[in-house]
Amino acid sequence: MSYAKVIRVAGLRFAAAVCVSTGVAGFEGALTSAFAADAAPAADAAAAPAAAPAKAGPSWVKICEKVPFPDPAAKDPKAAKPIDKQVCATQHESFDKESGSLLVSVAVRQIEGSDKLSLLVGTPLGVVLPPGLALQFDEEKDEAKFIKLRYDFCLPTGCNSETELAADVLERMKGAKVMRVLAATLQGTTVPFKMGMEDFGSAMTGQPVDTAKYLNARKNLVLSLREKMIAKQKATQAAASEAIKGIQEDAAAAGGAAPAADPNAKPAQ
Repeated sequence: MSYAKVIRVAGLRFAAAVCVSTGVAGFEGALTSAFAADAAPAADAAAAPAAAPAKAGPSWVKICEKVPFPDPAAKDPKAAKPIDKQVCATQHESFDKESGSLLVSVAVRQIEGSDKLSLLVGTPLGVVLPPGLALQFDEEKDEAKFIKLRYDFCLPTGCNSETELAADVLERMKGAKVMRVLAATLQGTTVPFKMGMEDFGSAMTGQPVDTAKYLNARKNLVLSLREKMIAKQKATQAAASEAIKGIQEDAAAAGGAAPAADPNAKPAQ
């Protein structure tokens, strides 16, 4: 069963630990009621420059769902009752703090009864597919040591890679402090999507969070970010309108009012 199908059936929707550019969502063993997109307003930060930075929550989270699978022992798979297996994903997502758009998602999927793990990576649209993706750990500069991945499919929401996760790559993920997903763009550049890895191992071996609460908090976060973006756009438009109005008023004042027409003046010949 493909990851996309499992996710649709399970309702996970590639949900993951939310990390928003400047801060990480607040997960500490269970979901909090909301995520913090920004640690503090800029005004507060300016007023208290000596304050200690807010402690970020984990950047990875584990969510699990029971998913129906065909019974491999059934003589007639169509008539057989499906077997429920637990599907878990230890995941990370990064969002654009301005728009709420998903920037990158990474998940390690585990299926009950299988020793195989799957690595799933999602990027935005606008990437170049033939070069594929690469994983860079910490400050490794030798490209030969990067983990190369290929894209498998693209959807309206982005492009995705799915592959079996080798044991040595898993160990590198557990031992790294930072991982970057490197994606080639149409502009000929490479975009490094960076994520913290220090809590990846503990999230993978730990207990899953409440999926329903997590997805609800995730939805609220994205809506909040989008509302902020819309409000910012409206404020920018209002400021532009005021600026144009001011320029027009200044121009009118500099030119003076037009002289009133003389009712006794003869029309020009």
